[in-house]
Amino acid sequence: MKSTRYPKLQNFLLGPPGLLLAISLVITACGYPGSTLRMMITDYRQFEPEALQLVIEEQSSIRFELAEVPLERRPLGALLADEADLALIENNVAFARGIRAILPVFESVLHLAGRDAYFSENLQRTLSGANFYIANRSSAGETFVKLVMHREGYTQDQYRISSAFEDGVTDFIIYFGPINPNNTSWLRDGFSLMSLDDQLNPRRKFYEEGIGYSAPGMKPIMIPALTYDSPGNEEALLTVAVDTLLVTRKEVSESAIYELTKTFLEQKPRLTAIAPHLFSGINESFDPLDLNFPLHPGARSYLERDDPSFIERYAETINMLVYIMFLLISAFLAFARWRDQKKKDRVDIFYKRVFEIRDGGSHLGAEQRLSALYDIEREAFESLIEEKLSANESFRILTDLLAVTKEEIRNERDQVAS
Repeated sequence: MKSTRYPKLQNFLLGPPGLLLAISLVITACGYPGSTLRMMITDYRQFEPEALQLVIEEQSSIRFELAEVPLERRPLGALLADEADLALIENNVAFARGIRAILPVFESVLHLAGRDAYFSENLQRTLSGANFYIANRSSAGETFVKLVMHREGYTQDQYRISSAFEDGVTDFIIYFGPINPNNTSWLRDGFSLMSLDDQLNPRRKFYEEGIGYSAPGMKPIMIPALTYDSPGNEEALLTVAVDTLLVTRKEVSESAIYELTKTFLEQKPRLTAIAPHLFSGINESFDPLDLNFPLHPGARSYLERDDPSFIERYAETINMLVYIMFLLISAFLAFARWRDQKKKDRVDIFYKRVFEIRDGGSHLGAEQRLSALYDIEREAFESLIEEKLSANESFRILTDLLAVTKEEIRNERDQVAS
């Protein structure tokens, strides 16, 4: 029975508007899960996020947007708090559960700048009470400051680390980022770039050779002279560098990260045109074991897309195993045929003995011949039990032959007796 309780609603659902609504719901339900990726961009941007967003959205089904992250939040914390899906993290950051690497993107270089008046105010050139501003909330920057101050014998209450620049208070600027002479917004007036191999630095050899042992992931590097049109770079500057990784959360869709990895690698020329100091170093020939975070399954799937399959990789070994197996099967079948033939030869001997008693035993009495046949029958069954004979057609013929021969001898005996 047709319902007419809600005629207007029924007409709407069955009409064109309802059809459009149904199609919209189907499209929404079939939408690409996890296709919107939120990326955290730190304070001093070395590229235009809108340009990167355009490339990614043109070349993939991923929607790309900036993450809204509290100012005090570090990139790793933003990922762990589910405030972002993508972030750039230095490769010296310790492993954290739930975080996965996608690609090494660029090399972050330490830019160390000191307030020009600091040492003139501090005649003893001591770092006691120094105020360090770490730009971009960099974990590598904090690691470096703590390492330096610890090796100089200072405790954490004898210096201060800040995530905000304070005019007239900040003594040193620590900026980890790519070498980009066109973007020095992190550097302030009254500050000059400094080298770690300053002759007054008693530990300069440590930064030249040994820092990688105390801060895994860091390595010495030189900023060539006059790279920056900034005070202090009149000569080459010894500093340190660490790889910067594009990382994500473990829960992000494998398909989305596969597409993102594919886009970064295949669109490298376009990305390099946007920011050569960042994206020119992207490649897929890195060693995943050098990363502090395991690869995301989506990134691994793309990077291993051309790797041979298991069968292709071990084809020769598989062929050898198949060949050996074939030889073993052939040997087994040959042994089985030889064994069957040997058992048949034994049955043939019993046939011959039965025929000798039946055809050539006239000089023997009937009872002797029957007794000999019973002995043959008993011996044949004992051989069957001991598996010297097989209970096959040949053995059945033998038993039939014994039965027929015994019956013939009995008939002969009865005829003689009558």
